[in-house]
Amino acid sequence: MSDDGTTTRFRYWPSQGSRWWTVLLIASLAFNLFIGAAMATRYFTHGGPQRFIGASYAQLVPRGFFAEMPSDRRRVLLDILRQYRKDFRAEREGTESVAAKLADALVNEPYDVEKVKLVVGEFADRSGKLAARGGDAALDIIGRLSPEERRVLANAIRDRASRNKGRRKSP
Repeated sequence: MSDDGTTTRFRYWPSQGSRWWTVLLIASLAFNLFIGAAMATRYFTHGGPQRFIGASYAQLVPRGFFAEMPSDRRRVLLDILRQYRKDFRAEREGTESVAAKLADALVNEPYDVEKVKLVVGEFADRSGKLAARGGDAALDIIGRLSPEERRVLANAIRDRASRNKGRRKSP
């Protein structure tokens, strides 16, 4: 109330005569509640977003192949990659430590070409072991596929190859 006895309105609230603000606020609240309910329903019915753990280690098996599989079958196939996770991490850490050795060898004075060649050879050997483990994982996955799933995998590999070929720039 003001000093003269009249009531004052809150100055930032729309006037009583205008219902547009009220309609807009209610519509906005309803829309936000609808979106929130849709997200919650999606999360609880589908188990949240799935991450293709380790799919990059088995480069022979494209991620698109996993996306095309039904969720229960996808879990089975990704569990195979999870079994190889410790090996992948160990080999990856090994290549990172060798890369650090290379950095040290490059800045050492006097520069020793033979030491650099030795470290680069060690890096290539470790990288080969990592690729071999990825190949083992790919063979393990392929060995558990049905004939139809093998066709889907073949199509996914061809699709990825054609996309990658299109990305390369000609000289």
